[in-house]
Amino acid sequence: MGIFARFFGFKSGVAIYTRPEPIIASPADAIPAVVRATNLISADIARLPVSVYDSEGQEIEGHPVEMLLNRDASRWQSGYEFRRYTTSVALTHGNGIALIRRGSDGEIAELQPVPADAMSGEITEEGVQYRIGSLVMNADQVLHIGAYPDHLNPCWYRSPLDVARHAMQLAADENGAHASLVRTGSMGKVAISHPGAMSDQTVQAIRDAWNTMHATADGASRPLILREGMKAEKISQETSGTMLESRRFSVQEIARAFGVPPEMLFQQGGGALVSQSEVARAYADGAIAAWASAWESELTRKLCRPGEFVRIDTTAIVRGNLRDAGMAFSKLVLAGVMSPNDARHYLGLAPVAGLDTPTVSMPGGASAASGPDNVGDENA
Repeated sequence: MGIFARFFGFKSGVAIYTRPEPIIASPADAIPAVVRATNLISADIARLPVSVYDSEGQEIEGHPVEMLLNRDASRWQSGYEFRRYTTSVALTHGNGIALIRRGSDGEIAELQPVPADAMSGEITEEGVQYRIGSLVMNADQVLHIGAYPDHLNPCWYRSPLDVARHAMQLAADENGAHASLVRTGSMGKVAISHPGAMSDQTVQAIRDAWNTMHATADGASRPLILREGMKAEKISQETSGTMLESRRFSVQEIARAFGVPPEMLFQQGGGALVSQSEVARAYADGAIAAWASAWESELTRKLCRPGEFVRIDTTAIVRGNLRDAGMAFSKLVLAGVMSPNDARHYLGLAPVAGLDTPTVSMPGGASAASGPDNVGDENA
């Protein structure tokens, strides 16, 4: 019997849990904007490098936490896969939870993720306790990453899908309405009237003929032939109007819930930000910073010794393309704001001997740097 069968009550590869009721996925899980936002945040959090520092700010090379999260989190899962899975579960279900496995010497040996909804938590007199079936574990045995705090339970969290469930349900309904219109050839609802009285059998026959001949994508191009003074009138919008505007608004609501700029969820813009650097900065400040802080806080509290702390380097998110970054860094280096090796560090390049000292090479840079009230051009 494998570890998942022992702890979670189901066999590997079979999504059947020993719960009173089955887990039913929310319709919002399948919305493309939700899938895109979840994939963006979880993948970016998973690929950012993790470092551990001591009380003096010096990086600790080869720390167990760094090795687990940057290389292999367990015997069967890499650190990238572990962080991506845990973050995606936290985004869609509110709580990303993993078991902390320690060796005989007390050092962290493995981090094993827990399937969604397989664990619950509660606050007791002894502190926070987690339960998997009949198994009870203390807080120091569980790594817990959450999305939005649950105001009814201080040790639990809620997902963006739950917190913004009205907007998510509206987006799911709009997707369903759009799909229905597409299946009927994007014709909308049509009313057919007759100047005279019609029997119930005639009305039903007209409905059946309409559904068979025209209420399909293939029937959208078939001509509608009306007799005996009958008239057809469209009484609802088609897809290329209010429906598309409404769906665009729903994507913006999803972007707000996840903290992701709308530009990153639209295929062709749709927001106020115009440059890649602005989009990257908004994404880093609105989504990545919050999740990086959640990971840093939990890893520091549960897995580090006193005085140690974890930092996740988010430089790769705001680095932008090489052309824009190169122009910005070249101006900062010429103005003496940073050294060439500082710029190389931000670009992910190895340092070069003799390039650690900032020097002023830009014309007028020396006088600008010496002025007490001149702080330089913030847009350089």
